[in-house]
Amino acid sequence: MIVYPAIDLLDGTCVRLRQGDFDRVTRFSADPVHVAREFAAGGAEALHVVDLGGAKQGRPEHQDLIGRILDAFGGPVQVGGGIRTKEQATSYLESGVHRLLLGTAAVSGSEWPGDLVERYGPDRIAAAVDVRDGKVLQEGWLTESGGDMESVSSLLRSRGIDTVLYTDTRRDGTLTSVDRLGTRALVQSGFRVIAAGGVSSTEDIRALKDIGAFGAVIGSALYHGRLSLRDALEASC
Repeated sequence: MIVYPAIDLLDGTCVRLRQGDFDRVTRFSADPVHVAREFAAGGAEALHVVDLGGAKQGRPEHQDLIGRILDAFGGPVQVGGGIRTKEQATSYLESGVHRLLLGTAAVSGSEWPGDLVERYGPDRIAAAVDVRDGKVLQEGWLTESGGDMESVSSLLRSRGIDTVLYTDTRRDGTLTSVDRLGTRALVQSGFRVIAAGGVSSTEDIRALKDIGAFGAVIGSALYHGRLSLRDALEASC
């Protein structure tokens, strides 16, 4: 199972939100590029980067900074946040991003995510499925799509998307525990699942591995010192 340390970008800095609330921001570093280098030096095989400003505004806001992060990390990086058009998505993929995380575009009526799967392959496109109280969210977690997991899953399959970044937003940034039941349900329905939201212990990592998750995103637990990257990597083996 792959461990993805997280870098969330807002106003050019590395931050964490609590439960996706932009009014509950903790800033951890003014130099996200340095953070990426530290994760690489610590043994991370892959990196998770989200343009939070872009997710809120509906357009990429940190593409140049993300390019510098790609260079600094030197390994596979998955990127999401504010990617609402095919042109924006293509620009990221052609710039060296390993996997694109599509949220609103993937779970709404847009047809072009399926075109990207056909052009670049299913490994390079993932759906970011963000859930609160059983409802799928859009627009940077600010609005409900009106759809449930069953309807969204059917939509993703119709577009050839088989990788899902699954986040229970009630748990995100809370240092509680990951949603094991929701993750298991997606795995059992045939998706390759990267779990996020509340991953905060080696027990979470081992449980996700046993469930059959493809990966785990770790953010707040690393930044607050609750979980070390070394321990997380060891637990994932």
